[in-house]
Amino acid sequence: MKKTHFLMVLGLALVFEGSQCQEREVFVAQGSLAVLPCVDETSAISHPTAVYWSRVVGNVLKTVWRRDKSGLEFRPVRDPARAICPIPNFGKADYSLHITETTMEDEGKYVCEVQGKTRMVKVIILRVVRASFSPDVVVEGSRTNAKCDISGGTKFVTINWKQNGMFTSTARLSNVSQRDAGNWTCRVAYDGGVVEATASLQVKGIVNPQDDSSVVYAAVGSSVSLPCVFTDGLIPYTVTWNKTPTTSYSSVPLPASFNKSAGPSASATIQRVQDGDEGMYTCSGMMKGLNMINVNRRIKLQRRMELVVTQVLRSSSSSGPVTLTCHLSNSSQITSYEWLRVTYGPNNTQTVTSVRKTKSYRIQEVTEKDAGEWMCRYYGEQGVLGNVTYQIHVMGAVKSGNSSSGNKTAMVMGLGFLFLVVFLILFQMYRNYRRKKMIHLYPAMETIVHQAATERERRGRSAAKMAEACVGDPQPVCV
Repeated sequence: MKKTHFLMVLGLALVFEGSQCQEREVFVAQGSLAVLPCVDETSAISHPTAVYWSRVVGNVLKTVWRRDKSGLEFRPVRDPARAICPIPNFGKADYSLHITETTMEDEGKYVCEVQGKTRMVKVIILRVVRASFSPDVVVEGSRTNAKCDISGGTKFVTINWKQNGMFTSTARLSNVSQRDAGNWTCRVAYDGGVVEATASLQVKGIVNPQDDSSVVYAAVGSSVSLPCVFTDGLIPYTVTWNKTPTTSYSSVPLPASFNKSAGPSASATIQRVQDGDEGMYTCSGMMKGLNMINVNRRIKLQRRMELVVTQVLRSSSSSGPVTLTCHLSNSSQITSYEWLRVTYGPNNTQTVTSVRKTKSYRIQEVTEKDAGEWMCRYYGEQGVLGNVTYQIHVMGAVKSGNSSSGNKTAMVMGLGFLFLVVFLILFQMYRNYRRKKMIHLYPAMETIVHQAATERERRGRSAAKMAEACVGDPQPVCV
């Protein structure tokens, strides 16, 4: 076949006097625009030119697109036409053929024939690259193969694969996981350049979390969600959860506040995390009817995730400093810690200030300025992993301040009372002094007053004696 093609093209070259015959390969990804080059680099066209594009089908040349010297265009009866030669490029002696939405069926040999001042013939071999999966929709744990098809063979080319933009060394997947889902690109390097074709792989199963390496961090007393989300349209008929300690394989009871979601999502929630809830949690879903070969086959999909419980531990003595320590039930993925001071302003605005980048923070003497919210933030290789807060209540300092204030108030009140007593005593002494001074100024009046008082006292005693004598006397004289 190749020999027949070569002789035919050589014959075309000999028919046209002064013609040039060249052959070139063009690689293009399926579905993209293919440009088959046909440029006259030797001369500028200043007179009418005829251009003929044909395709070799078997031993026959079939017209793809042509334009006579009169300017009349001829195209195959096809709606819409995908092959066209842009007329504006003719002024640059460019007669390249553009094929839109290239398919595998477009591959083959094309002949560009230009009739102008000279005659030129060029042969273009179009090779189409297609990436695909067999099958392209799989269930976790299944097998699939990535294929890179190149029309006309793969001679003198190098093929590499990229997954989601990253080069990978394998294209045969024997145990598919969610990490395999996404775009796979077949990269073909040939003598004239590089072309890439992309195919998408869809993996049915549990999309969140993607694998068993997921870690969830939660502070004591908070609420936490344990994700278990299946792909759209994939609904398990049974879902179970179980818990195992991090250092053991035997199951233990789920937390008291554990609540499994209802509906398509199999996620669960722990309403209030307690110290001791840490461990490995496993979500399992039973499926059936995922393929047409065996609709009764049951498949178990499951995902394991670790819950790490965080809290702030406080250590202190009766009169010594206070130490706050950021404690995690599993700190193997923690790379650094940071202590922050949290303050609140008007309209509940929050201000966070970094204090120290250590696991523990030591306060030499707790005062009122230390009261409030403190936050420990922990980091991993991918950045911030979570926060845990702690409230410092300095009741002792408050009481001491109130006691000091009370002592000052009592002292002020005592001094005021003492001043009042001294003032009253001095005032009374002054009054006595004035009264004595006034009496000495009038001695006759003092004698009269003294005699009147003595007379009243005598009369009073006489009346008292008469009353005693008349007690029990029936005579009128005593009446």
